[in-house]
Amino acid sequence: MSLTTDHVGVRVFSNLSDTAATIDVRDSTIIGISAPLPNIQAANEAAFPIGEPVRIAMDDPVQLAKLGPGAVYDAIRVMRMEGIVTDIPFVRAATKADPEEQIGAIAGDANLGTGMYGLLNAKSALGIEPGILLSPGYTAARPGNAKNPIVQAMTAVADIIIDCIGMADTPDTSREAAAAWALDFAAVRNIVAMYPKALVNLDGSVVTRPASSILAAMTVRRDKEVGNPYKAAWNRGSLALGGTSQKVSYHDGRVEGDANYLNFRGVGTFIENNLLWAPFTTATDPTTVGYRSIKRIRTRRAIEKSFLRSMRAYAAQDLGPHLVTVMFRTLDDALDAPIAAGALIKGSEVIYDASLNTGSALKKGALKLKLRFEETPELVDLGLYTEPQPEAYDVLTGQIRTAIEGLGNSSLRFLAA
Repeated sequence: MSLTTDHVGVRVFSNLSDTAATIDVRDSTIIGISAPLPNIQAANEAAFPIGEPVRIAMDDPVQLAKLGPGAVYDAIRVMRMEGIVTDIPFVRAATKADPEEQIGAIAGDANLGTGMYGLLNAKSALGIEPGILLSPGYTAARPGNAKNPIVQAMTAVADIIIDCIGMADTPDTSREAAAAWALDFAAVRNIVAMYPKALVNLDGSVVTRPASSILAAMTVRRDKEVGNPYKAAWNRGSLALGGTSQKVSYHDGRVEGDANYLNFRGVGTFIENNLLWAPFTTATDPTTVGYRSIKRIRTRRAIEKSFLRSMRAYAAQDLGPHLVTVMFRTLDDALDAPIAAGALIKGSEVIYDASLNTGSALKKGALKLKLRFEETPELVDLGLYTEPQPEAYDVLTGQIRTAIEGLGNSSLRFLAA
């Protein structure tokens, strides 16, 4: 019934949509994996088609057994040991005999949507979208002394997903090799590197496995504990780690240990054989170092991503003062939640900048709003300064005098200087 059709009497036009859109941030991060299955049995090939996203339930032993032994199966076992159970979007890569060809197959083809790029299709195919990207056991190499193609693909995929980060492993031969690996990705904000390999107990034996799987699981475990991706996961003990493949020195109060060397070169590690010591991404370039904190960049990207789909609700509505004020209230309310969670410093702003919203822009239906907010940093460097306090002896002298005079004996005297 058209509002413009003539009528005598009363009509009701029911609109049950919410006035303000609800903006939600994901409360649990999904881990996406791209890797080959070199030991899969022929009867199970159809369960994991090459290049297509498949949902793996971490608590389904029948499905997990179909993977066959290898890096993917062990990575899931290690993550289970870390205390998480979730669904994983998995894209199988073709198995190659040549190591460099294998890395290329895992990285995949952006045009064909294979390998790591296949995880971009997980949302439409499976209804789940990765917030962490993994390829355990394949990211440490530098083919031809150049950047690892898998990690390059992770960077591209994470940029498209937005609230997503790649977790990779460096060479574990030396801290210098790890730092050289991380330097390849000094200008990106969405890659976390781990050194060295982890020691874990599998099938009754202590074996080395990629530490990135433990980092991913610890991050998800932390997200589940607090219900959001705003909190740092480091400085916490691992449930799966039994030790590290290389000694990592760390001395409280000293800056020259291995852990400090690695951290400020964009590499995470474990100290004391159990404690995750990984506050930063690989972002050490002057153009990116401001957002090197994993906590800070994850908070920023999670908030940015939450606006995109939620604010779609306002598309196609009449652009005018009422719509703008409704959107202002929506955005302001959306920032209140992370402020209340301690993720943002109180004082965020939503701004209508007239210089960005010219008459010609408004005529085209274009509207630009500014959001100004700052993430709460985690404590990384605590300095405790000590110095002598000679005046304390004056206090001590006063205390001695009070004690002597309290004896109430005239033959016991305190003689002032």
